[in-house]
Amino acid sequence: MLTERQKQLLQTIITSYIKDAQPVASGFLANKLKDSVSSATIRNEMVELEKAGFIEQPHTSAGRIPTEKAYQFYVELILDTKKIKKSLNIKEIKNNEEIKNLAKKVSELTGNAVIVAFSKNDFYYTGISNLFSQVEFADRKMLINMSQIIDHLDNKLKDLFEDFSGVEILIGQNNTFGNKCGVVFGSFNFLNEKRLLAVLGPIRMDYERALGLIKEIVENIK
Repeated sequence: MLTERQKQLLQTIITSYIKDAQPVASGFLANKLKDSVSSATIRNEMVELEKAGFIEQPHTSAGRIPTEKAYQFYVELILDTKKIKKSLNIKEIKNNEEIKNLAKKVSELTGNAVIVAFSKNDFYYTGISNLFSQVEFADRKMLINMSQIIDHLDNKLKDLFEDFSGVEILIGQNNTFGNKCGVVFGSFNFLNEKRLLAVLGPIRMDYERALGLIKEIVENIK
C-alpha cells in the first residue's frame, strides 16, 4: 500500500504526463513540491515507486512515466469524481442526431475518439483525427493496431453492448480495444432504449476529463 506522500508524487507524475506526454524527472517534482517534500525524499520515493511497478524509465530519458498499474491505481483510488466539472450544459435531447452532435463535442473536449452504440449493430464514431494526433500514434505500429481495432468495431461492440451497464473505466490489459489504450464507458437509456457511449484514447488519456463528460451525459439524458 502506498503512503500518502507516495500517492501525492504518483498523482503529480500521472497528471503531468497526461498533460505533456513527457517523462517526469525528480527535479521537476522537487520544484513543484518544494514546499512540502525535499529533493532527496523525492528521489528515494521514486525509487520505491519504480520498485513497486508504478513508474518506469523510457530508454532514452532520465525521467519516469506511469505504468498501466499506475493508471489503474489512479482511477480506482486517487481520482476524485466529486471535483469533476460539468462542461456540456446538456439541454433536452430529442433524437439520435443530437446524441451524435454531443459525441462530437466530447471528442473535441477530450482530444480522443468517441463511439456511440445505438444497438448491437448500429453505431457511430467520431474524432479519429483527434485520436491519431496524439503523440503515441507517431509510432507506426500503434497507428496500425488502432486502425485495425476501428475497422472491427462492430465485432467488439456487440458483446460490450450486451454486457455493459453503468459507468466504467477500462485500462490496458482490461481493455477490449487493446492494451495500449484507455476507454471510459457510460450507458444510458434514451427513448426507452439502451445507448452506449465511450471515449477511446491512448493509455495516457485524461481520465478525469473523460469521466466527467461521460457522467454528465449519463446523468442528464433520459
